[in-house]
Amino acid sequence: MDKNYDTVIIGGGISGMATALRRHKKGDKVLLIEKSDQLGGKLGVLKWGDYVWDKGPSLFTLPNLITELFTLYNKNPQDYFEYSEMEENCRYYFENLPPFTFFKDKEKRRTELEKIFSKKEIDQVEDYLANTEKIYNEIGELFIDEPKLGLKDMFKLKIVRQYPKLMSQQMLHSLNDYNQKQFQNPHLVQLFNRFGTYNGSNPYQMSGLYSMIPHLELNLGTFFPKGGMRAIIDSLEKLMREEGIEYALNIEKIKVSDKEKGVIVSVEDQIIEAKCVVSAIDHMTFYDNIYQDDRAKNKYKDQVKSTSAVVFYWAVNHKFDEFGLHNMLFSSDYQDEFEQIFDDRKIPKSPSIYIHNSSIVEPNQAPENGQNWFVMINTPAGIEPSANQINELREFVVSRVNELVGIDIKDHIIHEKTWTMKGIENDTGSLDGALYGAAFNTKTASFKRHGNQSKKNKNIYFTGGSVHPGGGIPLVLKSAKIVDQLIDKNGNH
Repeated sequence: MDKNYDTVIIGGGISGMATALRRHKKGDKVLLIEKSDQLGGKLGVLKWGDYVWDKGPSLFTLPNLITELFTLYNKNPQDYFEYSEMEENCRYYFENLPPFTFFKDKEKRRTELEKIFSKKEIDQVEDYLANTEKIYNEIGELFIDEPKLGLKDMFKLKIVRQYPKLMSQQMLHSLNDYNQKQFQNPHLVQLFNRFGTYNGSNPYQMSGLYSMIPHLELNLGTFFPKGGMRAIIDSLEKLMREEGIEYALNIEKIKVSDKEKGVIVSVEDQIIEAKCVVSAIDHMTFYDNIYQDDRAKNKYKDQVKSTSAVVFYWAVNHKFDEFGLHNMLFSSDYQDEFEQIFDDRKIPKSPSIYIHNSSIVEPNQAPENGQNWFVMINTPAGIEPSANQINELREFVVSRVNELVGIDIKDHIIHEKTWTMKGIENDTGSLDGALYGAAFNTKTASFKRHGNQSKKNKNIYFTGGSVHPGGGIPLVLKSAKIVDQLIDKNGNH
């Protein structure tokens, strides 16, 4: 490490890597710092014998946000990173209802839904999806493509023009209330409520504005990288090495302090001067361990955190055709599940279950006659399950898969690893294991989320899932673009 850099980035997850690539392209001398022994953050990987699991995120949308990082450098993205579009979005399992699959293709989707739902109900689904696209295209960019809106922005012409939409049903009702107005069938209400969990929030409290979330998956489509989700990180790291972007791993001691012009960064007792610093880690972890800003810390410390999770990584010694890449087994009482998580702060007794099976698409991630199951259950942030609770959840999943899918999985699980709140916190730096920072559990949550620039020191910026615009691969990549633009605007280069 040298003594001077234009941009120092703390956190080697996907948003930190994207920020490094963008700033380097602008001519900045960049240093990226990561505490673990590999880049990637939540996009880690686990291996056992011939089984491979993506450790974290499993849903991949808006692949152009990845490929444009290669085109920035006039590279052919396919030389680094390949992906395919999925025909299926997700397979759904409810009590007292036959299983069904959502397809991206409209005609296939209608044909599948006709097996279960009436023409009127299917028309409501299609009208809903058309409206999500309209809302996303009209006001989505205000919330996810630009810096966080503040009071000073409310009188800008482009915002004023959108007042009718900002005061629409979506904004004024909860997601659940809005969905109940769109669908008579409670199963469809529950299905579309589920998209509130994509940012770890409570669909019975969050704004109906987030009804735009399904647009990314159901209209624009889901994709999967060749080699699994980890291939995203491997391809970006390869580009960083080729372009000579400096990064340091296994860095435990980092402190940031103010300077009259710029920022001082202490890295393992080495003093570095930087024009700007980008925090690509949980902003509360940044304030707790790296940079002292008591005012900001106190402002955000009491925000309700998004969900954490219990994840089972199961090596299964059988191929089950009943499951696709993405599978959702719904609880019988969805509202009660979220009340247990957010109000009672308990691990739910009968939770919904998400199962990801990447070996369906990537056969080399499991033996010829096996599958790699990623089984995820939403839990409260800050609550570490006991060994007994983990056993109860495991037994519940086995029972529920048997009940809803007709699969007796118990004797086919030959190996298991788990990832729980404490492990998520330790491995990723996410405070209390909250997967997406603060939850969006109020109508005005987007306006109260941590922004992308420090109020105390204008040379400090924030990217990643805990800050604006939110968590998930597309949004953290958008936060990297926002920070890149802010640094240019402020002349920190």
